[in-house]
Amino acid sequence: MTLKEKYTQFDKTAPLRTARLTHGSFTYRYYKNSQIPSGNITLVFLAGGTGLGDSLFYLYDSLLPKYSLITFNYPMDFPTNVSLCDAMAELFEQIGARNIYLIGQSYGGLLAQITAKRHPEIIKGMVLSGTCSLSNDIDYEGMQNIVTMINPDKIKKNIRMDKYLPMFLLFPLFKLMCRRTIAEKQSAEIAGAVFDILKKDFSNDYLVHMDTLLGDLTTEFGTHKPEDFEPFRKEVLLFFSQEDHIFCDSLKDALIRLMPEPAVIPGLKGGHLAMLLSRETYLSALEKFLTERNP
Repeated sequence: MTLKEKYTQFDKTAPLRTARLTHGSFTYRYYKNSQIPSGNITLVFLAGGTGLGDSLFYLYDSLLPKYSLITFNYPMDFPTNVSLCDAMAELFEQIGARNIYLIGQSYGGLLAQITAKRHPEIIKGMVLSGTCSLSNDIDYEGMQNIVTMINPDKIKKNIRMDKYLPMFLLFPLFKLMCRRTIAEKQSAEIAGAVFDILKKDFSNDYLVHMDTLLGDLTTEFGTHKPEDFEPFRKEVLLFFSQEDHIFCDSLKDALIRLMPEPAVIPGLKGGHLAMLLSRETYLSALEKFLTERNP
């Protein structure tokens, strides 16, 4: 089955729905698995800087037979991380999702931490990959790394560019970036093919929205403490790739220190996109983690 056929199948299995929430509309996909007991586990996938939940569909076909699943693009009605997290919590309550594990990649991993901190009563655990910590326990190297990424001047420059970037230029630029940053040719082609399938979801306004959310992370920087995540003791799985240089090692170490007794898998292959590019290894470790905690 081709990637496009897999996406079409997923689109039919978990069609888009829209919920009316207190402060805006929230479009999402929800596959509620009522066939087997493990379907009571709900996996909520939180995408990285693209903001496109469907970008991870390459993983979903193996998970749908065993779990319930929620995914979404980050709605533009919620322009701050706090408003987005609160909207997610309201959505989960509205649709009756239970036993929720937040599966966060990169920016999605930071969003997962903010959500878990604000709404521990509705989150069971987290699975975080290619991400870092927003804790108050970060050394100088880590602070420099974060400031480089969410520097207000840089964010403003990105927003100005995103407002006027011709969309027809975005797609070849992304494919070029894949070829330069992903050493394995087949993996780079997979990333490019996924982007091709989802390019309909990109717009200048959406790019601005995502940069705004990234810039808003400054409001959380340095505010997270280990006690905030005590409700998730032994319910956090962390994936790291030695080939991922987006976040420095000290930020990864700070995330390990932040979480109470996390399970840690340090050697995933594939750099920043390791969860997709080491798909089988990632899924095997994820299912083992979930099974051990939900027998």
